[in-house]
Amino acid sequence: MALDELDGRILALLEANGRESATKLAAKVGLSRSAIQERVARLERDGIIQGYTIRRGRGGPPAGVDAYLFVRLEGPACPRVAPLVRELPEVLSIESLAGELDMLIRVRVPDMTALNALRERVAHLPEVRTVTTTPVLAVHLDRR
Repeated sequence: MALDELDGRILALLEANGRESATKLAAKVGLSRSAIQERVARLERDGIIQGYTIRRGRGGPPAGVDAYLFVRLEGPACPRVAPLVRELPEVLSIESLAGELDMLIRVRVPDMTALNALRERVAHLPEVRTVTTTPVLAVHLDRR
């Protein structure tokens, strides 16, 4: 499906504030509320919008530890390993990579003990050869 300029503007507004009302979106984009609702429904149905989420600010309770798990697999095993990793509730994203590493997993856990336990679970999955764990110390830019 091809996106037009209005779809791009709607997506940018929703990325900035996923809770923006259809009425406010309509006013900002110059369409009727019902036209905005139809476009957003189409974007959701076509998989362009796959969900809505929150990002915690610094003033809230501690968000825990974010980390990356760099995974090497036995052969081309990503299609078999990714569904197993997807079942772990701490996993935020899974990416297949080309090159020396096969998979990048971003996780969020309550503390370092939980990170170590999760790393061990991933390391013991079938076809996982090595796992390198890298906790995130600071985020300097996040455009998601």
